Amino acid sequence: MPDMSDWLLQGQERYLQGARLRWQTYQPPRPGWDHDHCEFCYAKFMAIDAPDVLRAGYRTDKGYWICSDCFDTFRDRFAWQLSPVEETG
Repeated sequence: MPDMSDWLLQGQERYLQGARLRWQTYQPPRPGWDHDHCEFCYAKFMAIDAPDVLRAGYRTDKGYWICSDCFDTFRDRFAWQLSPVEETG
């Protein structure tokens, strides 16, 4: 169990406790929007290949993104549920 004093925890339980997550490739939510950040470590998600950029991660139905490292760290603490991976093509 992660230490509750961990700097990554900053009140996310208000909107992520028990959330349903799905692994998916990052796509901007609307034109002109080019990136999002992990709700914990602030890793950057983008639809382009670039250094230190994530192309896929866990996303909630409300559009919050979580990187795989933070998912592994906080999965049990936040009691996340996984939805099936979306089929593409």
